[in-house]
Amino acid sequence: MFKYINLLILLVFITGCANRRLVKQYYYSHDYYKAYDYLLPYAKRGFPKEAYKVAKLIYEGKVRKPPFIERKYAKIAYQNNILKSSIFIADSYYKEKNYKLALDWYNRSNFNDYKLADFKNYIDCITKLDSFSMQKKYLDKLNKYAKKNKNPKLLTMLGKFYIKDSIFKNVKLGLYYLNEAYKQHFYKAGVFLGIYYIKNGEGKKGYKILRDVLYYDRWAAYYVGNYLYNEMIKQEKIMNYNCISSQFYSPKEFFYKKLKMYKFNDLFSRENIIKAYRISYNLGLKKALYKIIRLDIEDNTFENAKKTYSKMNLKEVVSFLKAQQDVESKLILAKIYENYLYLNSYKKAKEIYKWYENINKVEAIWHLYQYEKRFENKINFEYLSFLVQEKFVPAIIEKAYQEIIKGKNIKKNKKILEYYIKQNNILALNYMGSLYSREIFVPKSKSIDFYYKACSLEKKPFYIPSEDLKIANYYNDYLKNQNKYLTINYYYAQMNNRQAELSIAKFYKNNCNYNKLKIWLNKLYSQNDLNGKEFYYIMLLKRYIENDNKINDAIDYLNRQNTILSNMTLGDIYANGLYVEINPQKAEEYYKKALNLGYQPALYKIIFMYQNLNVNGIFDKKIKSLYNYAIENNYTDAKYYYAKYLYSQGEKNKALQVLKTAKMTSKVRYLLYLITGKMDYINGKESNYGYLLYAKAMYLKDKNPKKALYYAFRAMLCNTPNTAKLSYQIMEKINNSSIIRMIYKKAKEAPKCYIN
Repeated sequence: MFKYINLLILLVFITGCANRRLVKQYYYSHDYYKAYDYLLPYAKRGFPKEAYKVAKLIYEGKVRKPPFIERKYAKIAYQNNILKSSIFIADSYYKEKNYKLALDWYNRSNFNDYKLADFKNYIDCITKLDSFSMQKKYLDKLNKYAKKNKNPKLLTMLGKFYIKDSIFKNVKLGLYYLNEAYKQHFYKAGVFLGIYYIKNGEGKKGYKILRDVLYYDRWAAYYVGNYLYNEMIKQEKIMNYNCISSQFYSPKEFFYKKLKMYKFNDLFSRENIIKAYRISYNLGLKKALYKIIRLDIEDNTFENAKKTYSKMNLKEVVSFLKAQQDVESKLILAKIYENYLYLNSYKKAKEIYKWYENINKVEAIWHLYQYEKRFENKINFEYLSFLVQEKFVPAIIEKAYQEIIKGKNIKKNKKILEYYIKQNNILALNYMGSLYSREIFVPKSKSIDFYYKACSLEKKPFYIPSEDLKIANYYNDYLKNQNKYLTINYYYAQMNNRQAELSIAKFYKNNCNYNKLKIWLNKLYSQNDLNGKEFYYIMLLKRYIENDNKINDAIDYLNRQNTILSNMTLGDIYANGLYVEINPQKAEEYYKKALNLGYQPALYKIIFMYQNLNVNGIFDKKIKSLYNYAIENNYTDAKYYYAKYLYSQGEKNKALQVLKTAKMTSKVRYLLYLITGKMDYINGKESNYGYLLYAKAMYLKDKNPKKALYYAFRAMLCNTPNTAKLSYQIMEKINNSSIIRMIYKKAKEAPKCYIN
């Protein structure tokens, strides 16, 4: 009999040993579900140690099971004097949001058995109590224990609790607890401490702490990356103080200033930023990899570097992001679709923003507004009105700017822009610069002040060209410094910036250098860039370049685009018979499409087309009807063009009647001078209008030849008709080459004139 009992005991012992060995083996190989499946039958039969292990697997998150299962087996262990299993029971109630029972079971446990998460949950349960006096009682108990026993886990969670925003906030006490825990080399306390300092303006202090713990904690590494990135931006701003990089005398100087900024941060910052984010990602924080991908997009490493920061090419990044399910991955994907148009996926960005509406309506609507503005040439005032109601600042600025362009509430909207300019808002500065550049506000020269201010505030001055390219346009349009204009654009073009490449192509088109125009157009076309391809086909149809094999492709492509430019181009080719037969009806159809996209000059294109075809007055009624529509809807220069048409038809009195109510612009003054012959209209106020400059030159050619030649040269520089002949006549009167050259130089330095 004793032999059988001894044999049974031996078998149980051997089974127990095998049990422990197998479970350990599963743990080492991370096969937690196998360990769970192996232990479960024993736990079901009431073996307390196995029941404890089953509950622990669920508690630690190694096996996903409902909280009641965790509680069931934890209670078996607890009833068999494994008292620390009470923490598992408390945890199960906490997961079910039964905070009262969770607190009761936490109170049965020993604080020394608590993990960091248990202290967090325990404090959370206290804050859920209805009675403030009970909350205070529990917190006093915790504070007393923490100060006496110096438990680093409790000190850390209490410290975190007291520094966050709540009715119990006590920053001084919170920082004391975190520092006490950190002194014990408890790195989690260092993480919370460092992040707090970085978030609250003590970056260097926070960085010093986080740097020591970044290899242990993903959030520490993440915030180190954030800190280093912000420091890099600060350094670039200091090096580009007052936008100094765009103030240069030679191309070499501009390139030197820009590359110095890049190289400095390449050596001292950029590599460490990527390293910190990489550590964070390797420790399990996907958000850190998203930061690296955003840096790839920001610095355009997909096109400008042999290796990307993320170690993935563009195709691999897109595939990776598509496989993720979180919000941030989708928003980054939308940004890629919008930035890299050769992927032919930009319409998918709109789908993402529509989806995002259910998560963050304000941000989603702002994204949709910008998308429609860029890709559909649409200014959606409904979107802007909604965002203004939500007090979304970029939309308030955008609405003010767009209304000024339309001539609505100009004084009120200008005050809005000025208010945000005082707050150093980059968008407001840009828009005010644009309004001066477009001469909606004068003088035009003031635009550069706003661009320089925006440039000095701009993030990442090494790569982001938004301000630099506006400054380049100022150099070209106002100062007529083509060298500086090309220097800035060539710098960004070498980094595959499509906007700069397109600007260079347009520059060569405007300056009649068709060989270079073709080179840049071919580059844009080969990159399959949306805007570049469109411009290529427009230049092809307008006969700036030749390629008969692509004429049909060009017409088909522009038909599909439905942009202002594409519709205006198609209207022009049917109005003028370029590669197609003249078809006024079809031309009008395309011009109206451009008009529906908000482009007012398209209406004038229709009117001027019918004016050219108005043989024997067959289109008189249509032309007058269209002009009246333009006047009723406050189209720019509508009264001027109508009066000019009436005067050309011999209806002088009607023309003068229309001009009486017109705004006194340079064009109106010149037309009144033509109709009445009165010199008052061309004297006095200065103007950059070519015809008015020509009229002044005509008036002064005998009275003051030198001044007359100045006006004649200025008019000639914007190709005002008949100015070459007039200039020769005046030069013959002056008959002094050095004086003539001096006057020409002065005219070239003057603001650029216009005739349209």
